[in-house]
Amino acid sequence: MKSFFTALFVLLTTFSIAQDGWNWPEDPDLKSQAMERQAYYKLLIAQSKYNEAMKPLNWLYTNNPDLNQSIYIEGIDCIENIIKSSDDSNRKERLQDSLLWMYDQRIEYFDNDASIMDRKAFAAFKLYYRTPSKYSLLADLYAKAYEMNGPEISTFNLNPYMLLAKNYHQSTPDKMPAEKVLDIHTQISDIIEEKRRNGENAAKLDKEQSKTDAWLSSIPGILTCDFIEKQLVPKFKSNPADLSTAKKIFNYSLQAKCIDQPYWLEASEAVYKENPSFKLAYTMGSRYNNNGEPRKALQYYEEASTLASSGEEKYDALIGQAVANSKLGNKSRSRTLAYEALSTKPGSSEAYNLIGNLYFTSFDDCRGDKSIVMDRGVFLAAYKMYEKSGNKSQMQASKEQFPSIEEIFNEGMEEGQSITVGCWINESVSLQRR
Repeated sequence: MKSFFTALFVLLTTFSIAQDGWNWPEDPDLKSQAMERQAYYKLLIAQSKYNEAMKPLNWLYTNNPDLNQSIYIEGIDCIENIIKSSDDSNRKERLQDSLLWMYDQRIEYFDNDASIMDRKAFAAFKLYYRTPSKYSLLADLYAKAYEMNGPEISTFNLNPYMLLAKNYHQSTPDKMPAEKVLDIHTQISDIIEEKRRNGENAAKLDKEQSKTDAWLSSIPGILTCDFIEKQLVPKFKSNPADLSTAKKIFNYSLQAKCIDQPYWLEASEAVYKENPSFKLAYTMGSRYNNNGEPRKALQYYEEASTLASSGEEKYDALIGQAVANSKLGNKSRSRTLAYEALSTKPGSSEAYNLIGNLYFTSFDDCRGDKSIVMDRGVFLAAYKMYEKSGNKSQMQASKEQFPSIEEIFNEGMEEGQSITVGCWINESVSLQRR
């Protein structure tokens, strides 16, 4: 007991000297009582006597509520520890209310409201995320926290908001409809992207985005191509300048695997204008290519080439351009681009195979009908490229189109001699028979 009062005396002495930032009462008697109780509750907390510590703390809340925000910070710590050890559900409920009240007191008496609301939302989430009757309260708290903090919202509050939206929707869908859930997902995703641009830990943010996406995807029936087409596409079509809806269609189509739908490309155009990137330009080029729109594909592959930041990306953009030009009938240009791609990725079987296809399909373009041997030289050139690509089936298909030994003999040529394939190809090959 003597050591207890000795410790209390030391604490009282310390706080009588160091009072900066503390709003002690002007009345000497009240000040003395406040200092005594402030020192007393600290001593009790140090001994893990949280129930006892609440008595002097409650006196301070009543008589000196603006003393210092530490009385609420430490009061929250006390209550959290009491809740953990209590089996009385009624008492727990009262303590939970008191816990949130302390955050309100901090907001009332001290600055930094946005930060405190940020922490209050998370504290409430930990208490109530499994209590449907409290979801409305949690939704309001998180909406306020996000409104007040924007991109400054704590990373620890990204994933909980999405989990809350999921739980609330599944519990009471009329109060948390599907579109609101998607709005929250978009809000979180936008903040994650802004945090990333501001230089926050990218790996950590990627994990948060993955968890947030996973919660959304785990809600049965909420993220489907049908939902996107019925709920979001008409809204976008009525106002193509609505970038927010375009982003939703773009992102949700990726997750729901709807990028083969025409509305994804329409939304992507709007998103790309605001934020061009190699990945999006290349993906759009590929979609337009697959949709039979090589001219549009070429436009985005060319833009992807200017946005490429690595050799691999440059290669992909060049091959994309080569394929699009091939479909447009620009065979010479396609070959040039394929060779450019080979300069960034030597030995690429894809590039050599593409050149082989260009040659193989050029018989009708290049035939002169004067020499069957020379006309069939395109297949010899194609064979050489297919051999470099390792495409054995097309090597065989090319070989079947070689001139026969009789045709070679009748034209006064010899197997193995070098001939130059004319037309746009202009390549030397070794004459072979089929």
